[in-house]
Amino acid sequence: MSKKTKLALFDIDGTIAEKGVIPQSVIEGIEHLHKKGYITTVSTGRGFIRLKEALGEAFDTVVSPEALIIVEHGTKIVDREGKAHFGEYFNEREIDHIADFTRSNIDLFRLAWYNPIDVSRKVQVWCVDERHVQEETEKRGHYADVFTSSIGELEERLLQEKLSNVTLRLKDFIKVENLKLAFTRTDTNIIFQDSNMEFVKNNTNKGLAVNYVARHFKIPKDNLLIAGNAINDVEMLDIGAGIVVLVGPPETRAAILPYLSQPENVHTVDSPLEFGHFLKTL
Repeated sequence: MSKKTKLALFDIDGTIAEKGVIPQSVIEGIEHLHKKGYITTVSTGRGFIRLKEALGEAFDTVVSPEALIIVEHGTKIVDREGKAHFGEYFNEREIDHIADFTRSNIDLFRLAWYNPIDVSRKVQVWCVDERHVQEETEKRGHYADVFTSSIGELEERLLQEKLSNVTLRLKDFIKVENLKLAFTRTDTNIIFQDSNMEFVKNNTNKGLAVNYVARHFKIPKDNLLIAGNAINDVEMLDIGAGIVVLVGPPETRAAILPYLSQPENVHTVDSPLEFGHFLKTL
């Protein structure tokens, strides 16, 4: 067990990375936290394979050697090798509901994807239209297996997996961001974020996952630093951490702050670049 007494968890996209680039100020800020006794890690909507791609060479700096990593909106917690430490997985009824919803609203979607629990396998990307398979293979083939099939065949594939998150890519004409909805037919929620609609279990979120990780390391909430920028970060931003940072331009922050119970206690910065500078002041 680590002797460190503090824990910092960061969302990736829009929090420590801007358009896929992690500013040097963030790297320096995280290195500063290490000197102050922090374990650092990420809490992201991405799957493990995509988060490693996003962090690139910065992975070993951002994710401390002893850290656990929160992925797929808090539905899964993994170690640095991607092995599941905790997960909440869809049952057969919930997979049926995802397939039925997709079938009933097929004109809204371009793609679907899911992350196999075995991280040696690529992300599985399903194209609604077979004409998009080649394009998506060229775009995503380094990390994904791209295919097309009927929705019935897609459902059969989903049922064969152990899944905690299924993502549908919305078509360009659909503009819904920073919205979370609950279903009543099954125990699932959907999150609209980054032009995606994502199915997750309704008994999971990043806040619950952060609490799990904090208990694992026996670190009290006062010694937590939490940073995020979007609707799927609300629960972890609102757990009562000692330091809470909301990252993003004013118009984006204005969409998130009303969800927080104590917005007056939240530090705000305009960008990942400025967030890195903020970390160096701690």
